[in-house]
Amino acid sequence: MLSTIRHHVNVVDLRPRRGPTFVALATLFLLLFTSCGKEKAAYMSLSGKAQGTTFNITYLDSLNRNFSQPVDSLLRLIDKSMSLWDSSSVISRVARNEPNIQLDEHFISVFKRSQEISLATDGAFDVTVGPLVKAWGFSYKKGLPPPDSTKVDSLLQLLGNQNESIENGMLHKADPRMEIDFNAIAQGYTVDLIAQYFEKQGIRNYLVEIGGELRTLGLSSKGAAWQIGIDKPVENETDERLLQTTIALSGKSLATSGSYRKFVVKNGKKYSHAIDPKTGNPISHSMLSVSVIADDCTTADAYATAFLVMGMDKAMEMAKAKNLEIYCIYYSYEMKALLTRSTVDGGR
Repeated sequence: MLSTIRHHVNVVDLRPRRGPTFVALATLFLLLFTSCGKEKAAYMSLSGKAQGTTFNITYLDSLNRNFSQPVDSLLRLIDKSMSLWDSSSVISRVARNEPNIQLDEHFISVFKRSQEISLATDGAFDVTVGPLVKAWGFSYKKGLPPPDSTKVDSLLQLLGNQNESIENGMLHKADPRMEIDFNAIAQGYTVDLIAQYFEKQGIRNYLVEIGGELRTLGLSSKGAAWQIGIDKPVENETDERLLQTTIALSGKSLATSGSYRKFVVKNGKKYSHAIDPKTGNPISHSMLSVSVIADDCTTADAYATAFLVMGMDKAMEMAKAKNLEIYCIYYSYEMKALLTRSTVDGGR
């Protein structure tokens, strides 16, 4: 999906307009200060639509440069590589089994990282889950009846990151019916790509957010760490986002996966969008949301998906083993209330 960028130098609201994750709290006032007729550096912002969601970027540049064009180019570059909505993208052509498709460097990087995280999470993260996502009605093929157990068992045979490999720059599948879906990692990777571009330009204070997945460095315009809000799990979106907690971030990334907004209703029953690659069925445990803090957003994004699939106890155990900070929100049926478990310092 092509992106549209708006460039601002006045007031910015960093809350994502769509997406199940989180919002940056502080409204940043972007003021241009003048002294002796010369402009001083001010926090700048870019925002728009990309990858089926919104993005918001805030940064401080001593040269007051407008990075809208390079950011737009990077967003389009990733769309042409990994967008399932673009029929001409590399991933779409691979899905159609077109011959001799040469993979670009970004596709290869995300594929390799996906295999690493799949292995590290015992398959809880699996980018080959695409056929099951479609079968349950969570892709562009919506309105389908829920698959029966026979259909699920059949599609499970098409899963497994280990059944695909890259040789001579091309993807090889054990079964031509296999598909790849990078939606659980591509936004995090894109955030990292843009953040790395900013750092190469000498930017040392920024927040890059796409669809709620974000990466930070330095300080906000208030001279403090970036204050990030994590949404309270509610099914119905309203103009006013309800926050469960806020976390101060600097030099870290954060991504959230939740099961409370993305679901389908079939025959009066709700089915979560998060599919367990081991069973082929939507998750059914009580954890509604999990936020992961990591050094890079690619890691945070993928592990958030894996932890949501695992459930809270396994997620907490693995997060400690992997030295990742997580913030879990779950529903207690006994207490009939939302509760939290966290390893994050600064959550409140």
